[in-house]
Amino acid sequence: MGYLLSKVVSGGLPHQLIAQLFVANLIVGIFNLLPGLPLDGGRIFRAGVWKITKKQYTATIAAAWAGRVLAIALVGLALFSQQSQGNTFSLYWLWLLVIAGFMWIQSTQAIRAAKIRERLPAVSARRLARRAIPITANLPLAEAVRRAQAANARALVIVDHENTPSAIVSEAAVQATPEERRPWIEVGSLARSLEPGMVLSADLSGMDLIKAVQQAPASEYLLIEPSGQVFGVLAASDLDIAFAGV
Repeated sequence: MGYLLSKVVSGGLPHQLIAQLFVANLIVGIFNLLPGLPLDGGRIFRAGVWKITKKQYTATIAAAWAGRVLAIALVGLALFSQQSQGNTFSLYWLWLLVIAGFMWIQSTQAIRAAKIRERLPAVSARRLARRAIPITANLPLAEAVRRAQAANARALVIVDHENTPSAIVSEAAVQATPEERRPWIEVGSLARSLEPGMVLSADLSGMDLIKAVQQAPASEYLLIEPSGQVFGVLAASDLDIAFAGV
């Protein structure tokens, strides 16, 4: 379209503006077809690798790393452009650096997202659950900790006189309490009452587990069996660790 307009407008400033606009759009269009994420060419490249390998993870990683290579190439081009102009300030090489930074960030995010999707099926509430012991709310914290250590448990669940869970003791609150004060503090004062969203099925895994946690943000969740029995406690910090290093 710009090319046709440049032919219709024969000369003068309008002709120059239309011609420059046409060249700029042409450069952007060609650049956008380069095989690296997040460019359209990168998405086409990812689709091709996906079709060949039948693996979405491999395709995304390949396209994202191609995007990183392009970002490094743009930085090199920017530095070369600066030196060729005698180290004088130029918007040209500055824009190259901005585009390179954007591509690097987007490619890195694509790699991280792909690794998280790859790990999701292996993330299950049962595998991450901490063993929990039932205690009453009026039990001294020191005694509750002693019982947990003796049972090799890492979580404390408050139960009523009918042994029904009513709250989960906050691990952070326990760690923040000095040992010399623990004999005089009732464990119930460090517990959070169970809300509907804090009680999860022990069978949850993958994206279903992530969605359940996102709907009710908390530091700990009570995991129950389909029969209603307590299976254990899921700590949000353990869920974060499951994705560490991606």
